[in-house]
Amino acid sequence: MIRQATKADVPALAVTLAEAFADDPVWNWLLPAAERKRRLFAVLLRYAVPKGHVYTVDSLEAVTIWSPPGGWKLPTSAMVRQALPMLYAAGSGLPRLLGRLGEIEKLHELVPPEHWYLDFIGTSNKARGQGLGSALLEDGLKHGLPVYLESSNPRNLSFYQRHGFQVTGEPVMKAGPPQWTLWRD
Repeated sequence: MIRQATKADVPALAVTLAEAFADDPVWNWLLPAAERKRRLFAVLLRYAVPKGHVYTVDSLEAVTIWSPPGGWKLPTSAMVRQALPMLYAAGSGLPRLLGRLGEIEKLHELVPPEHWYLDFIGTSNKARGQGLGSALLEDGLKHGLPVYLESSNPRNLSFYQRHGFQVTGEPVMKAGPPQWTLWRD
């Protein structure tokens, strides 16, 4: 049921993530158009899948993107390679997106270095409530190291808390809706 995602899965998983974040306050502020979200998630997935830490289920209706300890920060070379695809995906929303990502990066640098980072978790609308997100999250937690994440939707905080995460902050952002930082030992 749970497996590593492949390059062939990217188009479907981009749709799944765009659906999962369709009503997310931060993502709607960053990229209001559904097609922009889908394009951006496709760019992120094309980068992440070859790294080997993107997991899904056979139906492709749920997905997690993880970064291993020390691997959460994009190298400069990767940022340069991703610049045009990101511009195409985000369009005029790119400055706002990069600004928020910069703020998130500064927050992330404050946490202990030895941890996994849950970049994204999402479930399609039709699969929501079936336990697929929980199964993927629990599968990722088996590494035995702490996990850090940011949540951009207050409705998701209880989901993470059920899985042992604690809210560690609601940092003040320069613009846009709030986000929360969470940690699980």
